[in-house]
Amino acid sequence: MGKRSKGEGNIRKLENGTWRAELMAGYTDEGKRHVVRLSGKTRAEVLTKIQDFKEQREANIHLDKKLSFGEFADLWYADYRSQVQPSTYAGYKYTLALLKKQFGAKPICEILPLDINRYTDLLVKQGYSSSQLRKCRAMLIQIFTEAEHNGLVLRNPALRAKKVRKKRQLGKAEEVKKDAFTDEEVHLLNRDLPCDLIGHGIRGMLGTGLRVQELIALTADDIAEDGSWVDINKAIEMVGGKPHLDVTKSELSTRIIPVPASYRPSFIYLREHGGKDRIYQPGNRPYYGVGSFRRRYYTVLKKVSGVRALTPHCCRHTYATQLEKQGVPLQIIAKLMGHARVETTGVYLHTKMDTFAMAVEVLNPTTEEPSDGTT
Repeated sequence: MGKRSKGEGNIRKLENGTWRAELMAGYTDEGKRHVVRLSGKTRAEVLTKIQDFKEQREANIHLDKKLSFGEFADLWYADYRSQVQPSTYAGYKYTLALLKKQFGAKPICEILPLDINRYTDLLVKQGYSSSQLRKCRAMLIQIFTEAEHNGLVLRNPALRAKKVRKKRQLGKAEEVKKDAFTDEEVHLLNRDLPCDLIGHGIRGMLGTGLRVQELIALTADDIAEDGSWVDINKAIEMVGGKPHLDVTKSELSTRIIPVPASYRPSFIYLREHGGKDRIYQPGNRPYYGVGSFRRRYYTVLKKVSGVRALTPHCCRHTYATQLEKQGVPLQIIAKLMGHARVETTGVYLHTKMDTFAMAVEVLNPTTEEPSDGTT
């Protein structure tokens, strides 16, 4: 089989002596790959057919030099609304604004991979995070894929642009973002946090790995009377700066989590002392906001001596790490946390060196070697 350059398919000789080429020619309306097959008596004949096919295909492209990237990006964004959750859709605004600032007035058919390379280099220079770089690249790929499907560009320049891997910064912000509380900090939090909705909410996150969005969406009916389990079936998402009740982050995020015995009193308290409609019930708004909980979270954390001011999401990291230290299989941890892929769960684990040291102890002999040299 003779492979051609990336994205151009392959040419091979069949058992009957004829030659065949298979070319990737975009996607069907159902999102499946559209493969074109061209046959000939000789390899040269097939190569000629490939060239003819490409010329005919490119002749049908409607290169509109008046249509700017910004105009088409707005059309794409409006059409994309029905494909994602409202909170995700609203979150795209910032990334889209970044892209339009750079490419907005430029004709979409004239943007090259080189232009995208220079743009990502600029984002790195300006200090944007690795996460934001990935979001920009992913959105560019989506926009140009749609443009390609509509015959507005010859090929997707974002797919041919380089991937930028930003060097990891070891600053405090990144360390805090992905850290976990130590065993001593967990002990202090459980002992010294206030016995109110915020304090018990934090304990609840430490004992179950709940996201803040899931915690503040809970009702009394979502918690067992004896606090032995909690039913996660909805989440509060911020849309345009306002809290909205939504489905969970993914289908697997809808789950029932067993609560460890030591954390059950916290969930019993939440069930018995929460609001009528929702445990976290704001006074003049229908739903409690993520920002409101985070502000109160940091306020109470400052009052607990000996505990770092880690983010609320670090409670989730702590939950995963403690389960791993106790030997719980990664697949089970992923189920409890509502992850579709165990690779995602791995990001949450912060195994300490002493844990690794204990693990390799299994390689030590269980009995002493005979002193007389016998085996």
